[in-house]
Amino acid sequence: MKQHQLITKTRPTEYNQLLQILQRPGPAGVVVLGEFGMGKTSLVEAVLAAPGTDEPIMTLYCTPTLSTIAHGALSPYLGALENIDEPVSVLRELNRSLLSSRGQAETHIVVVEDAQFLDPQSCFILSLLVENADVKVLALASGPLEADSPLGSLAELGAFTTVSLQPLDRNGVRSVAEGVMGRKLADGTVALIDMVTGGNPSFVEAYAASCLEQGTLFRDDRLSQGHGLHEPVWVVARALPEIDAPMMTLGREITSRLPLQQQQTLLLLALAGPQPANVLEQCGLPYQALMKTGELTWHGSTVDLKSKMMQRIMRALATEQDIAQLHELWSSVVDSQGKEPNAREVLWSLEIGKQVPTELVLELAERAGREQNFGLALRLCRLGKLARHHEQGALLEAQMLLSMGRHHAARALLLRLIDQLTDLTLLGQAYAYLLEVTCNIGADGAEVKRILDDWKQRAQGHPDAEKVASFLALHSAGATVIDFWTRVNTAHGPLPRVVELQEFLQDKQLPAQARFFGMIMLSDLHTSAGQCQQALDLMESALQDLNEYPAQRSMYEVRVFFRIGWNLLFLGQYERAAAFIDSYRHARLRSIQYYQGAISLLDGVSHLLQGRVQLAMAKMAEAVTELQIADITQLLALANKLYRLLLARLGFPVPESLVIGPGSSSSSGTISLNGQLGEESSKQRILARAFAAGLGYPYPGESLECFPLVEREFVFSMTRQLGDQELADSQLGERLRALAAGQQGSRAAFLARLMDLRGSELGEPLEQLAQDALAKKEYLVVIEAWARAAERYAQSGDQRRCGALLRRAAQLIDQQGIDPGKYIARVLAMTELTARETEIVSLARQGLNNAQIARTLTVSQRTVEGHLYRVFSKLGITERAELDHAGLEAGTTGR
Repeated sequence: MKQHQLITKTRPTEYNQLLQILQRPGPAGVVVLGEFGMGKTSLVEAVLAAPGTDEPIMTLYCTPTLSTIAHGALSPYLGALENIDEPVSVLRELNRSLLSSRGQAETHIVVVEDAQFLDPQSCFILSLLVENADVKVLALASGPLEADSPLGSLAELGAFTTVSLQPLDRNGVRSVAEGVMGRKLADGTVALIDMVTGGNPSFVEAYAASCLEQGTLFRDDRLSQGHGLHEPVWVVARALPEIDAPMMTLGREITSRLPLQQQQTLLLLALAGPQPANVLEQCGLPYQALMKTGELTWHGSTVDLKSKMMQRIMRALATEQDIAQLHELWSSVVDSQGKEPNAREVLWSLEIGKQVPTELVLELAERAGREQNFGLALRLCRLGKLARHHEQGALLEAQMLLSMGRHHAARALLLRLIDQLTDLTLLGQAYAYLLEVTCNIGADGAEVKRILDDWKQRAQGHPDAEKVASFLALHSAGATVIDFWTRVNTAHGPLPRVVELQEFLQDKQLPAQARFFGMIMLSDLHTSAGQCQQALDLMESALQDLNEYPAQRSMYEVRVFFRIGWNLLFLGQYERAAAFIDSYRHARLRSIQYYQGAISLLDGVSHLLQGRVQLAMAKMAEAVTELQIADITQLLALANKLYRLLLARLGFPVPESLVIGPGSSSSSGTISLNGQLGEESSKQRILARAFAAGLGYPYPGESLECFPLVEREFVFSMTRQLGDQELADSQLGERLRALAAGQQGSRAAFLARLMDLRGSELGEPLEQLAQDALAKKEYLVVIEAWARAAERYAQSGDQRRCGALLRRAAQLIDQQGIDPGKYIARVLAMTELTARETEIVSLARQGLNNAQIARTLTVSQRTVEGHLYRVFSKLGITERAELDHAGLEAGTTGR
């Protein structure tokens, strides 16, 4: 039953198509196509298990060997015949042994497995059975349908339909993986599984089972899961599980169906990565058939394996001898072509013990790092022993560790390097990296001072004055950056003035690393002050500049990405923000885990700003969980505080383990699986401190007023719970108006306008505000404006106009899943129908007039008319026909 439900959920179109063919009268046939593991057999079994479907009267198993024998596929059913070459004898025997004894079955079904190996004679017999014996044939085949093949000729018959199974979409991948794991998976994990498996259902099942078996699933037990909030959220802590026995079995099933040369093609691509077609051809390795069956795909101008998981499986299946022989064949071809090796090819050579020039390994490792393939770059560094043979290689290894968020490992390596390096240029860069690592880890000022002092002293006595000057310039920039960083990202000093950072960035000789660090800090200052457009402009400029500095791009692009998304959202540019975030949502497999936590956090913020608190809660839970796996942007504390904020909005208590503020320590610590920092290291970042102040535990010397952008959102939330007179009696309206008026973006402008209009007695300007805000998807402003306008119309006696606006507000709340807040919920109650009103609406919708309704309910007609008048006012309608859109239950507003 579970498998049947899964198929109907993941393959509903194909399932219904096959079921309809089997259940309608008359002969028919279906050719079900799909690559290995695509679920052809599972689909057919699910259809055959449907109520009212008969069991097959015959199942044929085709093989390459039987395809060369006349009537080979049918031979198991022809044991009584001495000679199976004669079609008439074969047909007579099948009628005698099977078709005449099929009992009361209404549908006579023949299933053909691996029908791509169907022999011509069996194919001819099947066509006769379909045309003359009222039989339905289900032929399952891998690969494309060749027109000149026996199966192709069968499919051309008018009674046949072809159904092609494509890889699962994301929802299908989710259904299969969650079905195996029995857990709710984060969206990022589903995307990762899709990328690894290529949407192949068998691969998805094997991946999910291996994650369970190997314990690579992770969830944050501190989160308030259940209790009507959100399901427990699970993420995979490692993109690729270890290849285990079930995966090996799956790999053998795939390769056993392939000729030896095609197996070697798969192995070569698994070992060397994408290859030009002419390399495969000169190696004598065929690829066209594998391309047609879906095992391979074009990667630009090269041929590549479709599934990353298949790549790992093929490597695990191969023997050392197979790998060595294939490398010898491949290297002879590429040497004859004069082809320069790429990073994957060099890694393969290193893995089997071949000597590769250190300079080439370094060059390719640097290129892999620039392409954000940090894992590949790190493996090249280590297998090539770059740290031992090349100072630049040792520094590159530290940079890759830092880019991967493995700060403690990077720090340990840098401390060793600083004692060994003699080149001042490389030494200066090592100190710069060490300073950045130390800041991210959260070391105290004494350690930072010691690093800066040691850095400066290392220049003493060096003979090259030009190198010394450059070395000291980098030191000076590092000292200035660390001062700014401490004042922005800790509570130890006053925030720097914007002009200080602007003057610092005007230095044309500023090292690239210091420049990007400075741009990020200046952006954070602008953001905190509500100057989101300036922050956005700065980060978009940084994103462009990163293309010219690939080494810095690997370290800073995720941080820049997050800040662009954040500022777009707080500016109120939701559509543009969604498009920008989506452009990173489907990042390459090698970088998806570095972006996913930031993406989930931004998704949660988008929902929160637009009032979808329940969705925001679920997304923020994903963000908190994912950031504990990979948090190179130092966002975990911010996500935690936003999660706390959402708990408070929904009226739920906050677990003690989630209270991370001044003087407290994080229980999340370090995730030992990948060496990521815990929450402690990020709790003093400027946005995290801002939300800490909003939640009531500011750092010493700080208050919510220090962070105008976040204060704006907290004050807006408070004003939403107040009536107009309560707002006038408080200072909140004036404060929000002042904050919003001094900030950038359409969201700020709408909030300032809302505060102005709440001091007015007119409803029409509020209606216009709602209309303008609706065009920008500022749904909370829309609902506020409609509800406040409705109150004004009610006070003036215009009940129908009041009802019409409240009805629109209620519909928008339902459509968008918005939490209206307690005050607006009370206003919306003005439109709720009583039980008696709902009863009268139901009768009116049945076509009864007022007199008939009165007789049915044994009340006066005048009473019915009074109830209908109030219904019309509450719902904002004027025509009896409009009652079709009203609710049918007490307490509804027609939502």
